[in-house]
Amino acid sequence: MFNGLYVLTDDSLFPHEEWPDRVEACLVGGVGMIQLRDKQLTDKALEKTAYAIREVCQAYQVPFIINDRLALAKKVSADGVHLGRSDLSIRAARDYLGAGFIIGASCYASLLLGLKAEQAGADYAAFGRVFRSSTKPHAIHCSLNQLVLARQRLSLPICAIGGIHEKNIALISRREIHWAACVHHLFNAENPTQAAINTLQQGILHAAK
Repeated sequence: MFNGLYVLTDDSLFPHEEWPDRVEACLVGGVGMIQLRDKQLTDKALEKTAYAIREVCQAYQVPFIINDRLALAKKVSADGVHLGRSDLSIRAARDYLGAGFIIGASCYASLLLGLKAEQAGADYAAFGRVFRSSTKPHAIHCSLNQLVLARQRLSLPICAIGGIHEKNIALISRREIHWAACVHHLFNAENPTQAAINTLQQGILHAAK
């Protein structure tokens, strides 16, 4: 069942000072989950932005996830973390963060990684890139068929990521994928609120068919 849009921050166009406002603009448009992702700054340098985004997410009652940075997630009382293949293991993250935290796992195009993530106690599994992506142009391609297989084989929610926008989200939602994650198309949009509204409407419209 299609749950909605999951937006990740992007450090390519806008300064960190603008991130909380852009996050809020996405939330006004109906986005259902936010991930703070930054590969440049230290935890200390990112802390102020993390606190600000957490407050915005709390105001809209939307989960706030932080990519990779477990210590920062715990310090700012985020709702969860997202882990890649080279990050700390899911079980170790659970031991550190506790039972109440959401833990998401990047599974790329691998059903085996999805099965391992499920067995380790992940709360959702992300697969991608599904379409051409300006954020990760060289990432491994994950086919729509692989997404469907993951949904059929795994009991945890599935998140599709990579090049998703209003013109192709129907290909995700009509396959009953739970979450569609967007980076550039929403976070960097000229009008994030309208972009989110348009994309979500297309997702919901085709999910019902």
